[in-house]
Amino acid sequence: MRRLVILLCLPLPLAAQEPECKTLSTGDTFCVVQENGVKRWVPQRALGPRFAVGDDFPIYDHSMLMDLNRYDLPPVDGHWRYYIVEGVIYKVDPTSKTVIEVVKRHFAR
Repeated sequence: MRRLVILLCLPLPLAAQEPECKTLSTGDTFCVVQENGVKRWVPQRALGPRFAVGDDFPIYDHSMLMDLNRYDLPPVDGHWRYYIVEGVIYKVDPTSKTVIEVVKRHFAR
């Protein structure tokens, strides 16, 4: 007797999915978003930040910013670190690994 096994592939929640993005030669980045079942490309700067204040931040998945002058950031004078994800700079508590502040969006030059 043969058994038929059906595997269901459910999509990940939107917050866990990396958006598909492409950067043009001009430096502008566009990402695919899906609204009402329709996919379209939108400028990355139009997307909201991935993390909000109080959210857990996966510090081991992202690089800490070291060259603060490059991003026009004030020096770290407290218990936090700066991280950048999808062009958005976050201030993160390294102990609790939570977002303290969504600082600003950084556009590559």
